[in-house]
Amino acid sequence: MNIGGRYKPVAKKKHAVVDMPYGEVMEIFENTLCGADGSSRLVGSVCGDGMFKIEYRVALGKKEVYETYCMLVEVSEQPDGTTKIEYAYVYDRLMSWYTKILSIICFAVPCAAAALMFFKFQLRTLPYLAVYIPLLLIAAFGLFSLFGYKEKKQDIKPMVKEFEELLMSAFSD
Repeated sequence: MNIGGRYKPVAKKKHAVVDMPYGEVMEIFENTLCGADGSSRLVGSVCGDGMFKIEYRVALGKKEVYETYCMLVEVSEQPDGTTKIEYAYVYDRLMSWYTKILSIICFAVPCAAAALMFFKFQLRTLPYLAVYIPLLLIAAFGLFSLFGYKEKKQDIKPMVKEFEELLMSAFSD
């Protein structure tokens, strides 16, 4: 498994070898991971041929997922007929920068709009002042999301154990 520049490994890569044909392993793995049974906090998506990106839900009943920490899984066929499942717990640099840039935009654009209205057009009467309230609330949200909200590695660390338990239960037959 090659981890590109987008991802930074957080833990050592691990692997499992399953004594089953590749097609059968892929079918079981996709059904187990991508199935919507709701009993797991793991959410998987197919990234390519034999590649999966697994994210961790914030809570069991919620649809929100942690975005900057995830797992990459590669399922590959071995020459001896077995199948190798290689996985790594990684930090997604691109997603981290993306959320920071969105937070900065969410702060800067409303502040610039409020400043333009106040200084250039001199809209300072009471009805126009009511427009500043939503703009400044949006700017405050952008500032909070930039500095106040951080995904912590220890919150997402149980994902690796839960994934390993998922593998064991899926291929224990």
